[in-house]
Amino acid sequence: MKFYRKDMNELLDREKEFIFDIYHSVVLNNYIKYWGMPEYRVISTREKVNEKIYVYYFPCNKKNKICRVATVGLSLQSGLSGKVRCEYIFTLPCDLGNTTLDSVFNYMLDIAAHTVFNISNVLNIPRVMSSRLAPNEWKTKAILFDELRGEDENFSEIICKEAFNTEFIWVVPIYDSEYLSILNNGIDEFDQCEQESEISIVDVNRDPFIL
Repeated sequence: MKFYRKDMNELLDREKEFIFDIYHSVVLNNYIKYWGMPEYRVISTREKVNEKIYVYYFPCNKKNKICRVATVGLSLQSGLSGKVRCEYIFTLPCDLGNTTLDSVFNYMLDIAAHTVFNISNVLNIPRVMSSRLAPNEWKTKAILFDELRGEDENFSEIICKEAFNTEFIWVVPIYDSEYLSILNNGIDEFDQCEQESEISIVDVNRDPFIL
């Protein structure tokens, strides 16, 4: 009986790995289609449950002078209400806000871990989160989770989207004053101030839209 249980666990792990490999291929190909080839990645594995998150870095786009850092595998993580069902995307200035890529990778993984263990309404956006784990070089210490902006209108229409039921969520570093405004008054004031400003929202060291 013990031998049978071991075999069943191995089969389940293999099945989970097989599904992850398919999902990883689909999502990564989608990223490459719109952003080009990634340059670096890190891999984080949850002990005991054998669930992985990859975080990829897509280098600076010369046309719009931004880079991207995005997860693959967060969607398949076991969260408070079942599978998380979303991937996170940072859109950042080419200089990464004067910090290192390792710092950005670690911050994304910290946000992902917080989501898995503490957030039950992951797909309820826009939502905000306070944080003290942002890179020291960034002035924006809180986070806005919102729908994607500035991406191709077909970005989210990936093959097997229905099978994997994944949403792509924009992770936007914001100021504590903006966090409080959104938390207390909703997103409208922030959106209006951002649209009226000539400052790029992706600049993590910009002046605040709301004081």
